[in-house]
Amino acid sequence: MTLLTGLALVAGVLASLSALRIDRTISVQQTGSASRISPVLCGGAGGLLAVSAYVVTRDLIIASALLAAMTALSVAVSMDWRFGLLADLASLIIALAALVSAPLLTPGLTRLDMMIAAALAMAILALAGLYGRVRRGEMGLGGGDIVLVGALGLWCPPVTAALGVAIGAALTLVLGVLTRARRHTRLPFAPGLAAGFVLAFIVDRVS
Repeated sequence: MTLLTGLALVAGVLASLSALRIDRTISVQQTGSASRISPVLCGGAGGLLAVSAYVVTRDLIIASALLAAMTALSVAVSMDWRFGLLADLASLIIALAALVSAPLLTPGLTRLDMMIAAALAMAILALAGLYGRVRRGEMGLGGGDIVLVGALGLWCPPVTAALGVAIGAALTLVLGVLTRARRHTRLPFAPGLAAGFVLAFIVDRVS
């Protein structure tokens, strides 16, 4: 193990622990006690993806970045689903992990591509929110959703990012129908966005 990979591993573990601390802090603030299940599920998702990535790539830098990113994304999904809150620190972890490993995961992906993809994803979601405000009289999403989608956009090319937002929005609408959300009910966007970007990334890899 080189010094660089060792530092990447330590950074990935520390970032994951920071994300789990976010989960604990917000849970205590909202309910008065820390959840026992959410950290296990979030940390388990990050660990499973990291191990899978290492088995496939044998690259500790990629595995460490995915450990941090998936743990933080799982925490964002959990927080948004349970409390309707998104912590910017979780999105920051996802973004920093992308800057480290996205070009390694997708050969040919440049920093410029990543920035364009992030800006495009944020613009599409912001326009969708503006449309919802015009139609329903309310924004329907918060600034945390836009920051999160920007962080997710850094992981992929612009076209894939646009597809991820589209799939995420569709899944969120389906969620609204299934849960029979009322007119002024705020739907959690993070679960749909997370699933949308994962599906879009898979489609991009197999196509």
